[in-house]
Amino acid sequence: MRLAAVTALSSLALAAAAAAPAHAADQCSPARVMLVLDRSSSMQTGTIAGDTKWSIAVDAINQVVTQFDTSLEMGLDVFPEPDQCSPGVVKVQPGLGNASSILSQLSEPPPNAGNWTPMAQTLQAVATDTSMTTSPTPAYAVLITDGWQWCDPYDSNTRFDPVDAVDTLEAAGITTYVVGFGGAVDALTLNMMSVEAGTARPGCDPTGNAPGLTDACYFSAQSPAELVAALTDIAVHVSAEICDGLDNDCDGQVDEGLTQACSTACGAGTESCADGAWVGCDAPPVETDICDGVDNDCDGTTDPGCTCAAGDTQSCGTTNTTGACHPGTQSCGSDGTWGPCEGAVTPGTEMCDGQDNDCDGQVDESSDDTGNLCGPGYECTDAGDCEPVPPQDPPGDDNPADGEPAGGCGCQGSGTGGAAGSLFLLLAAVTMLVTRRRRRA
Repeated sequence: MRLAAVTALSSLALAAAAAAPAHAADQCSPARVMLVLDRSSSMQTGTIAGDTKWSIAVDAINQVVTQFDTSLEMGLDVFPEPDQCSPGVVKVQPGLGNASSILSQLSEPPPNAGNWTPMAQTLQAVATDTSMTTSPTPAYAVLITDGWQWCDPYDSNTRFDPVDAVDTLEAAGITTYVVGFGGAVDALTLNMMSVEAGTARPGCDPTGNAPGLTDACYFSAQSPAELVAALTDIAVHVSAEICDGLDNDCDGQVDEGLTQACSTACGAGTESCADGAWVGCDAPPVETDICDGVDNDCDGTTDPGCTCAAGDTQSCGTTNTTGACHPGTQSCGSDGTWGPCEGAVTPGTEMCDGQDNDCDGQVDESSDDTGNLCGPGYECTDAGDCEPVPPQDPPGDDNPADGEPAGGCGCQGSGTGGAAGSLFLLLAAVTMLVTRRRRRA
């Protein structure tokens, strides 16, 4: 019964695996790395802290290939091979899961004498190896050496041949990293190789000619720990996820967590990788210039062709602020030009309204111009109102002097003078006329 259950579960698991989408596995696309290891006799006869450089190198390679066995396609080339000054030979072609195969090829140390250091010849051979030149992903050669370019007899004219070999690798699409191990390396050549490959360490001195300097352009390792650190740094860098829509580090995720600096003419920002493309740069955008007092397109010129900035205001019309007068307001439009003057009050005709209409510092100058302010028979009061002019007696005969009787006749006492006397005489004449007409009748 238990066997049947296990069989059933296994069948279900296989079916689920078959039905699962394969794109994640298909997208796993690790970088390809060829370890190019110096197997010269000095690697066996030379020691650091009592251990041979060969055994230290083997142990360091063991740690690194084991750690990156599933995230880098690693291979192995050793030189010279088979011996003396022959170019290196690829012992293990690059691939995932090659750790054990690589270590098995390192079980036999180099001879104590007779093996030299044909770096240039070996790198030239790697540049033509189809396992590297046909790589669909970035390809790298990691040179690990403890000496100089040297074949017997030594020819000083070949000292910088490895620099030319780096150029050949680059032309084949292969980037070279250089690791100098121990205190007997040709520091100047290794520096030049690193610079030529574009893998020089930041802030290095390419003219350095002494091994072990801290500002070396190549990865300088003077101890087992430094060799492990150098190889690990390189492996971390070449196995890192890149923005290409593939799972470069084979962790089941694509383009995860990738950001980089970006910029526009207006400033710096950051963008992220999505589906193999850099997107979402948040740097300040370059915009079309408008009249707003800002250099919108960041070309160093603010508001070209504008006489003012949109939304700005200024006084206009007059500067006189006496009486009713005051300046108006002019606004700047979106086209960068001033609009019409609005609201300005300039000197006008004086009116009877309690204001200084002509802005001369005087209000309702009625004493100077009564007729014009209110019209004939009216005058402007201090309250700013037009009132009738008070009545006045005419001068001369129509207006008796003080102490003189009214009427101006010069008579004393009672009599028929003046208006009352005239009315009496008129009534008397009318009465006489009526009486005569009755008698005749």
